[in-house]
Amino acid sequence: MTRPRAAICAELHAAGFCVLRGIVPAAKMARVSAAYDRAFATATAPDFKVARSGGSTRLTDLVTRDAEFDELYVLQPVLCACADAIGPQFKLSSFSGRTVLPGAAAQGLHVDVRPDEDAWPLLGFIVMVDEFREDNGATRFVPGSHRAEPTSAREGNQRPDDGAHALACGEPGSVIVYLGSTWHGYSANRSANPRRSIQGAYIPRGGTAAVQWESRLNPEALGRLSQVARRVLAVD
Repeated sequence: MTRPRAAICAELHAAGFCVLRGIVPAAKMARVSAAYDRAFATATAPDFKVARSGGSTRLTDLVTRDAEFDELYVLQPVLCACADAIGPQFKLSSFSGRTVLPGAAAQGLHVDVRPDEDAWPLLGFIVMVDEFREDNGATRFVPGSHRAEPTSAREGNQRPDDGAHALACGEPGSVIVYLGSTWHGYSANRSANPRRSIQGAYIPRGGTAAVQWESRLNPEALGRLSQVARRVLAVD
């Protein structure tokens, strides 16, 4: 059940992240799961990347891969959170798949954007393709860390692991929304199975996007875009 917009906004402001449970129906997620596996099975470099740690794989640009992904970057509760965090003029900067592999160590805590970058402010989102649990690499956040002032504009994106984090857990179809200035990273995957997710980010419309969608959209993908999607991708 969708939470009130004001409640989502308040939690984002206070903690820097919020879990929206059961946003995508189970039947839809079953199709998304199958499309995710198809996309990763046929992916090649440079869009397909293995993390330097070897703990995860990532596939850039799900916008052009499969129609099953189309609804996931225009979810109304997420767009409302985006408008509250950024303002009415925003666009999609990235939209990727990430699989955290069995045995992966915890990712270092980091921020997605610094206040000196033109992508500030950034609102990120993570769609849970698989259940996010304490043992399989659920994303961890440092609550309230988005309010900390950096010691300098260029201090970097990494921070020490001090243990002061909370896990964002949920069932498939739940969505995490978070402010990109909140310290976060996936936790260790101690399970025997990979943990899949679809993640993206919105930034101000005048900022520099991670992916230039106009240059990547093929005629088939462009033809199926809704008016909302066209606006979010800034292709109008």
